[in-house]
Amino acid sequence: MTKIRLQILTPLKKILDEEVESVILRTTEGDMGILYDHEPVVTLLDYNTIQYTQEGVKKVATTMGGFAEITSDRVVVLTDASEFPEEIDEERARQAKERAQKRLADKSMDRIRAEVALKKAITRMNLKGSI
Repeated sequence: MTKIRLQILTPLKKILDEEVESVILRTTEGDMGILYDHEPVVTLLDYNTIQYTQEGVKKVATTMGGFAEITSDRVVVLTDASEFPEEIDEERARQAKERAQKRLADKSMDRIRAEVALKKAITRMNLKGSI
């Protein structure tokens, strides 16, 4: 199987830059599967995960919004933040979720920031399987 280059980039660092067999992105329109020779496209990403297969092993990382540029031989993901399961502290994510839910209940708080914080916490918890 011909491989494609997957790059996951955040404003702070390069998370991943490797050859993979396939990628599944959660876009704002739904899931998108990508193999070598995919039609070129740019798409918006949702707060969720990116799944990819490398050497026959399925792997996953979070994506906190952003977008992906897909060409026939490359997927470049630009996202606010990205983490692998082993990097996520479940307790910290649970506490962040609770704080965000309290902020959403308080009408004087910045609702948009609270919603983003809640999405991030839920994404992390989903990746760890604790929600």
